Amino acid sequence: MDGYEVDIEGLRKAARAASSAGEQAGQIGLGEAVAPAAEAMPGSASAGQAQALATAWGERLRGWSTDITAFGGNLATSAEGYQKDESAAAEDFDILGGILGRLGG
Repeated sequence: MDGYEVDIEGLRKAARAASSAGEQAGQIGLGEAVAPAAEAMPGSASAGQAQALATAWGERLRGWSTDITAFGGNLATSAEGYQKDESAAAEDFDILGGILGRLGG
């Protein structure tokens, strides 16, 4: 096979999966998991670091969630673009086929 072929439905499926993962990740309170550690060790160096860890995890997860949701949107946009191009090409071939048919070609 020459050239390339795009699996438009595969792109759409990947877009839905990425968007879903991003939305679900955005709802996870990962930092909340370490909050009890700070309470269990008041005054310790670990207690202070537990809060810093909770904040870092929360920020990283929110960032990842935003990025993967945007990636899903970009995949969906690409799939739509490919679909429009495929539809336009099919229409052009239909027109060409009609012209050639009338010419006896």
